[in-house]
Amino acid sequence: MNRSLLFGLLLVTVCVATSCATPIGVRPVDRRDVRRMLSANAISADQPSIGSRQVLLRLGMADRLRSHPEAVLAELHTRTLAEMTLDGKTTGDRLFALAEYSYLHASKLTKDCSRPGGSRVQRRRRQRSAREPELARAYYVAASMYAYAFVFPDDSRAPPSPFDPRLRTAVDLYNLAITSVFSQAAGEIKPAGVSYSFHLGQLELEIDPEGLHYADRLLGDFVPAAQFEVRGLRNRYRHAGIGAPFLAKIIAQEGVALPLTSARVTAKMRVPVTLFVRYDQLSKGLRSREFRGRIEIYTESRTTEIEVASQRVPLEYETSSALAYSLEDSEIWKFEIAGFRSGDALPVADGLLMLQPYRPGKIPIVLVHGTASSPARWAEMINEYQSDPILRVRYQFWIFMYTTGNPILYSASLLRESLQNTLAEVDPDGRDPALRRMVVVGHSQGGLLTKLQVIPSGTVFWDTLSTTPFEKIEVRPQTREMLGKVLFFEPGEFIERVVFISTPHRGSFLAENWLARIAAKFVNAPTELVDMSLELARSGVSVAGLVIDQVGSVVGLVRDDQDADLQRELARLPSSVDNMNPNHPFIRDLQSIPVAPHVHVHSIIPVRGSSPPEGQNDGVVEYSSAHTEEAESEYVVYRSSHSTQSHPETIQELRRILLEHLEAP
Repeated sequence: MNRSLLFGLLLVTVCVATSCATPIGVRPVDRRDVRRMLSANAISADQPSIGSRQVLLRLGMADRLRSHPEAVLAELHTRTLAEMTLDGKTTGDRLFALAEYSYLHASKLTKDCSRPGGSRVQRRRRQRSAREPELARAYYVAASMYAYAFVFPDDSRAPPSPFDPRLRTAVDLYNLAITSVFSQAAGEIKPAGVSYSFHLGQLELEIDPEGLHYADRLLGDFVPAAQFEVRGLRNRYRHAGIGAPFLAKIIAQEGVALPLTSARVTAKMRVPVTLFVRYDQLSKGLRSREFRGRIEIYTESRTTEIEVASQRVPLEYETSSALAYSLEDSEIWKFEIAGFRSGDALPVADGLLMLQPYRPGKIPIVLVHGTASSPARWAEMINEYQSDPILRVRYQFWIFMYTTGNPILYSASLLRESLQNTLAEVDPDGRDPALRRMVVVGHSQGGLLTKLQVIPSGTVFWDTLSTTPFEKIEVRPQTREMLGKVLFFEPGEFIERVVFISTPHRGSFLAENWLARIAAKFVNAPTELVDMSLELARSGVSVAGLVIDQVGSVVGLVRDDQDADLQRELARLPSSVDNMNPNHPFIRDLQSIPVAPHVHVHSIIPVRGSSPPEGQNDGVVEYSSAHTEEAESEYVVYRSSHSTQSHPETIQELRRILLEHLEAP
């Protein structure tokens, strides 16, 4: 065999052994792997996107990035400036790459600094990085600038296409970079103007002081929403847009007296805010090394979008994390038991709270919680509705908080008074028609309070207490005024719709339970009610439900110290548990009074089993008690407990009702 033939056979053997691989070609892989490679970026995978890698590979700079990242970024910055007036597409590619690599470098510096222990080499490397966190801050600032310049070009370059996947990534890079810039200090921060020297030059940022005002209070102690995991809520909602989402505390201004309209906005809530840094003429600043801009602060209740570079862009907010942060270790959870036992435990003046400052044109939804409960139990529902694109624009959320062991008529009178006071405060001239389309939603006992807002009671409740006409009883003027508030109701003309959830219209079977009767013994009524009750007992009227002849025995009762126990029993106020006993006069009287004809009524009733609901209960209320013929719609939530406010079906049914309300004439 000659030498040429031998060489040919050897070559064929090698080709077969290597499957005839060529220097360039393809190989089959899983499509998901290709998708991950094409979509990975600094935000999603902690690595540069394929587009940014292409920039460095084209320029022959990729190999030096690992060993000399800052030198490579400086060189890429210089080359980008040289291209800015020549090729718009090339400039955009490089600005995006600079944003990604600057952000990744800042993140790496932060991690290296915070990593404990390690080898001698690692310790020396951290010593060389002793400039941290200042060096990381500088590169976060640079990343925000590059990303801003990519998204909002201020030269002849066209803005990126909305179909360019880099657009959303660049916005995220800007948002997270700004978050990191203002989060370098430990704990909560207070945004202020900035004068800052860094590797790209000198940065001067003013702050808009108006953004720090919230109603008649101030915003302060900002914490970044990105650093918290939300627990206890089914969904975490983020309103995607531009800006760094923070959670701010509401702070009273020293020496400034709050009007009631602002005082009703609970100071315990964290407010979702956005920090937006508006850079001025970045293309010019990148050349001159002098940067100027403005820190703008927006609240979700006031501003949802802004204009940047002649574009309307949405702002980014974190509403769920603000709600969850507000309820973390909140005193409101302790109120659930304290508010049941003590009638004087109400932490707010008349019980009505606003989640946001009053906004004209928005219809109020008033949420009224149940027994041994608190406004916190509406959190799941509020989380959903505050993120709903229709409801959050058209409605405003008010919450009524009350001490749930008190007599139901008394609590209902406070609800009526708080609603009337609020309307007088926010709209004294009656110019906002949305306030006259109010929707009141009551859960359990809260449903009974709700019904009392929309019925003409006449003298029904007084007649149960006494055969003497109300105008003829002999009591002090302040006692007569209190009785008038507590025992006589007229439908509020400003309430257009009510929704009953798990409401015991005919009482609760648990109220007859021996345990419930014991619990009722521990309820302490408000002082003003106890004084009123004693005065009534001396006049021959027992609030306990017994009618006493005003002559003879009562005169002796007041004068004879030996009958003090009987006097106290006659003056004993019924608790809400007593009121919800199916055999109590109050619950029988209430179910006999129809809702005013102009009010729309809806029921949401949970039962623990499956269809049909008849003969079932939710663990507290029988279906037959929650059912009312007055309801225009009734929705049964199967396999749900009494506390159905958080159930997805309950939330969706109430949403349907609220949308129906918007369409009603």
